[in-house]
Amino acid sequence: MEKYGWNDKSYDIEKLFKQLPVVKDHRTPEEIYQAIAPKVKTKKNHSWFFPTVASLGTVSVAFLIVASLFHFSSGSIEEKSSVENDKRDVVMKTFSAPEVPNIFSETDQRYVVQKDQNFITLGLPALKGENIVVPISIIIDKKEKTSIQEFKENLDKIPVGSWGLQLADIENIDKLSVPKSEKNGKKVIIDLQDNRSLSSSSRGGAFIETVKESLRYQNVDEVEFQTEGKPGAIIENNKQTVLPIESNGKKAYFEYMYDQDYPVFLAPSSEKYRTLTEAISNMESEHFHSNPPLHAPIPRGVDIQKVKTEEDTKHVTVQFSKDSELMNNRTFIRMIDSLLLTARDFGYKTVTFTGAEEANISQIGKIQFNTKIPVPVAPNPVVIK
Repeated sequence: MEKYGWNDKSYDIEKLFKQLPVVKDHRTPEEIYQAIAPKVKTKKNHSWFFPTVASLGTVSVAFLIVASLFHFSSGSIEEKSSVENDKRDVVMKTFSAPEVPNIFSETDQRYVVQKDQNFITLGLPALKGENIVVPISIIIDKKEKTSIQEFKENLDKIPVGSWGLQLADIENIDKLSVPKSEKNGKKVIIDLQDNRSLSSSSRGGAFIETVKESLRYQNVDEVEFQTEGKPGAIIENNKQTVLPIESNGKKAYFEYMYDQDYPVFLAPSSEKYRTLTEAISNMESEHFHSNPPLHAPIPRGVDIQKVKTEEDTKHVTVQFSKDSELMNNRTFIRMIDSLLLTARDFGYKTVTFTGAEEANISQIGKIQFNTKIPVPVAPNPVVIK
């Protein structure tokens, strides 16, 4: 074949094409289809991959879309997929969409109330899931006992729908008071004005759980029910006079998230456990049996090797395995806080976290390892303006 320069206009392009060597594919149409079918299937799998990592943010999604449009090699996409899959468990545990406001930002990135904070707690039913009550602790300025009017006013300020929760059924409560003979505030009187709506088993049961989760963090041991000033109230088709409140409910604390674009709260389990070790075991991803909207607070890759309890000092040591993949981020702050709350629910006063040497971290958030940490007094602190 003759050679021509780029500026040479004397050549005939059609003639040149005819001089090219003949390339012929001797495969049958069926053979060609069999050769390209796996690649077509691979492309389909990649398209399903995008929703999985959408929560990583718009930038990550945009990058993958651009890569697909420009036909990046399958090897590079598979390498990206492998890396993302390694991180998937942690990513799915963060549940933190950028557009969701962090309602805990004004409480130092913690999911628990500290002993020196003043608060009132409202037990709110979950928008999805049976027998789930989420205690929301509203940080307040004053320390005095709160009236039912203040409970109702604060309840009205909570954007329950945006948080995946429902309004508590406290409209029937006319008065919340402490008996004059009660000096330490451990007994509370709830006076109902009209409780006919609470006679059904479903509404009555939800009301009882709301009362329990609202008052058990306030050092209340007992509730006395009245109806328009007279002893007793018909709840769940039964006459309720006294309701014991268990501060130490022996429950585990799980993550509650209504949907992926909703904030995460810590919610006590509906089930009681015999020991703290059993409760913590059920908080680990490998042993977690509850369904969404509840999620395991202890991510995959984290193994709690030992839980040592000291009954005389009410102290707990939680030892992570040497190779536990701990990180200093919001997911693991939530994990630590769920463990502290669970220890509190079993009557313990302090917790020390040890182990995870290969993670090479000495603290998670403000929580130091190898140091006695006081248990918190309540879950889910929020500041409402």
